[in-house]
Amino acid sequence: MTNSSQNSTIGLVELPQLKLSDTEGNDYYSLRKHEPIISKQVLISHLQAGGFQTKFINLRDGDYTENYGRKIWRGIELTKNYNGVRIESIDPESCEVWCITVNFTLYREIAIMLLKHLASKGKPVVVGGSDAFADPQVYLREGAAVVVVDKSGAANWPLFNYLLGKGPKEALTGVVLADGTQYPKHKTPFHPQEWPLPSLELAKDCLGTQYWMDPFPEEFIPIGTVFTDIGCDRKCDFCQTPTYGTGYLRMTPKRVMEWLDVLIEAGAKSSVLPSDQFLGRMIFPGGREEVLEIMKGIRERDLPILWPSGLELR
Repeated sequence: MTNSSQNSTIGLVELPQLKLSDTEGNDYYSLRKHEPIISKQVLISHLQAGGFQTKFINLRDGDYTENYGRKIWRGIELTKNYNGVRIESIDPESCEVWCITVNFTLYREIAIMLLKHLASKGKPVVVGGSDAFADPQVYLREGAAVVVVDKSGAANWPLFNYLLGKGPKEALTGVVLADGTQYPKHKTPFHPQEWPLPSLELAKDCLGTQYWMDPFPEEFIPIGTVFTDIGCDRKCDFCQTPTYGTGYLRMTPKRVMEWLDVLIEAGAKSSVLPSDQFLGRMIFPGGREEVLEIMKGIRERDLPILWPSGLELR
């Protein structure tokens, strides 16, 4: 756990795991609670580089289960539970500002439960992620102080300086406040190449032991992760990311290797590279050579890699 003094500390909370089960105990959603954590690894590294005090709380890291409802799906009654650490175990006054990330609508109810608890003592709660980006008002109505709508990270430093009383409201960019005031993105999107490398302590906190529900061989555990590419300007209706507004941004092969070297030093025996856009670099001049250079560096490090979106070069 990344920890500093609680004075002006930003608490960053990973949601507990969703569990959908029928009356016979069969699971209808992959239990992914032990996967490596990427979004908090990037966000916390960025905040620490800006001089902010952070505290990382991983609510997936436990065995507590709580039911929060039922749902009929195709005639099957499913119970909705969250699994991990009890939400109410967090002291909502232990940090000055809270931050949660919600990337999937499936997790909206759990996120709102957490949001209401964290906001219950008057501390501001920042919500980010694709689901909040798609419909900020859902979270603002439930008590969020701010929804971040710039996925690149450019909004972070001005926002948290403002919430901690250290910066002006006029500097805000890429956020929506609880009163409905929108601050459009006026900063250049933060490039993945510029994302600060995680500390060894943080990298260790974000290692995992599984990906999806498939067991990993013991020699590949623990598992690290790095997000090498972001953004897209297409408008596919099935995708959560078409309006990031960043364009397509990618790390250089050298920067990818620097991230992987930190993960290896932190103890990773393998890594997941989950970027859906990784092969997007193929359409740019020199992109194929970049992919080959990255793969060459991975082989030189003797690091097993999982590509969830596939990798094929012809």
